[in-house]
Amino acid sequence: MAEHQWEIERKYDVSPKQAAKIKLHKVKGFTVGEPAIYDLTAAYFDTDDYALSGANVAVRRRAGGGDDGWHVKYKAGKVRGELHYEPLKTSTRMPAALRKTLVGITLDQPLTPVATINTKRAEYPITAEDGQQHAVLCVDFVCARDERAGVDREWSECEIELSSNELSKKQSKAVFSAVEDILFEAGAVASTSPAKIARALGQDEGPAKELAADGKDKDSSKDSAKKDKKSKKSTKEAEKKQASEPVQDAPTSGQDVLAAMCETLTRQLQHWDFAVRIDADDSVHQMRVRSRALRSVLHASRDFIPEQIGADLEERLKTLARALSDARDEEVAAEQLHARLDDEFQGQITTAARQDLFAASEAASADAARAVRRMLDSPEHIQLLTDLRALFQDSTFGEQAAGLSAKKFAKAVMTTALTDVIQKATAKPTVDSETGETEVSELGAELSERLAQADEDPVALAVYFDHLHDARKAIKSVRYVSDALDRANVEPGKKRSKAASYAKEYQDELGSLTDCAVMEHWLARVARSFQRTGKDRYAVGLLHGIEMASLRARLDDAPELIGDLVEDIQRELPSED
Repeated sequence: MAEHQWEIERKYDVSPKQAAKIKLHKVKGFTVGEPAIYDLTAAYFDTDDYALSGANVAVRRRAGGGDDGWHVKYKAGKVRGELHYEPLKTSTRMPAALRKTLVGITLDQPLTPVATINTKRAEYPITAEDGQQHAVLCVDFVCARDERAGVDREWSECEIELSSNELSKKQSKAVFSAVEDILFEAGAVASTSPAKIARALGQDEGPAKELAADGKDKDSSKDSAKKDKKSKKSTKEAEKKQASEPVQDAPTSGQDVLAAMCETLTRQLQHWDFAVRIDADDSVHQMRVRSRALRSVLHASRDFIPEQIGADLEERLKTLARALSDARDEEVAAEQLHARLDDEFQGQITTAARQDLFAASEAASADAARAVRRMLDSPEHIQLLTDLRALFQDSTFGEQAAGLSAKKFAKAVMTTALTDVIQKATAKPTVDSETGETEVSELGAELSERLAQADEDPVALAVYFDHLHDARKAIKSVRYVSDALDRANVEPGKKRSKAASYAKEYQDELGSLTDCAVMEHWLARVARSFQRTGKDRYAVGLLHGIEMASLRARLDDAPELIGDLVEDIQRELPSED
């Protein structure tokens, strides 16, 4: 069984001599209790290509403390957390549930030891004046073994970890500030290391000492471990460094750019696959964004990818995004429902009606979440991730762009993405060649039946809605391609960049229309459900009527938006370079 906990902590580098100078009795406003002493041993595991490390995930088997067992430490967005799995009673094997949680990253590759870390820990409880424990201060003396490199390293560090994620910002700030005062006074500095495992593997420039075979310090220079005392500003700088994504070197060819964009987005897709499996906040949204961004990059780069490969991956990514869309739509509906009921309609809707609406939202969200988990567990999904990883690792991938400079390639794919917007925004309705009928989406058909006025053709309204939806998707693709190029450290030219910035602005405007359509569709579905079950439909009817009016108004305003967007893009898009 897994136990989930959030981590809110700060780490500091401190030498053994400095640690001895920490005056815990001087922590202002708090009481520091007697320490609990632990001898901890942790074995860390990863794939041969360090896939977990690349996804900001660490897996360890810890023994010797109060939390013996398997741990998964991770970062999802701005949140750091930890999953705990009880050790198997009859084996030291990794629990199957843990392996399943990681499969989107590991792709079923074996996990083998990468490091063993032995820690002598003194853990001090930090208690407020009201007797509530706010944090713990851990003073650690660490000796680590890089198992694959055969290198030993040792260092010491401190860590302040909040005891509860329910502390207010004011309480959290107070305990961090009070303990930091005495740490900085002793000579500690904010650590730039993301985790012990990174330092154990020599992945940061911290004060770890590499030991020779005889166990002695290989670097005899005392000055090498010295650091100047820093102010609290160093803490903010270190946190900013840990939170930022690594800046990539500028690629030299179009092939390099394409590979870099696909690699970054694929790794992010795998990371958010893991986050969805552990139900991390905003994870469904972020995974859907990455799937759509990767599809947008492949589509905009279609002139440089074999047609069959590109089309196949685009279709499979579209299927993935569609599977995530239902769950994301439920999240959007829930957010809007809470906003409506908490702000606009207080006093107009009964408590019972509010409870019925929230219960309907929670049930629908749970059903959508189960469907997403089934999709993630499917062999087809794991094969998609495997194929995407193999794509950017293939030296022949994107070789059609090898002859272009990075900037010329960036210009080409951005031009393709912007041209797609113009084509979608000015496209004519599609007519079925066999029936002669105009093709419309299921959602467009449903919305038009409810929204069409007496003298209005529902089919024409459905076509119009689908047209706007397709234009918005093309606009979002521009944003995804622009962001991917930016992360690859490539500039597509000033004019194209300006045109892309216009697309981003209009996408936000049209996004509100889509959110409104999602909410209207959700309320119509709930209304039918309440009718079948005999529940009070006044509240849902009130909300639905207002949502329909809002959606209609947005639809009426959209033609002007689309026209302005096309005009702005055409004005900035160069006819030739």
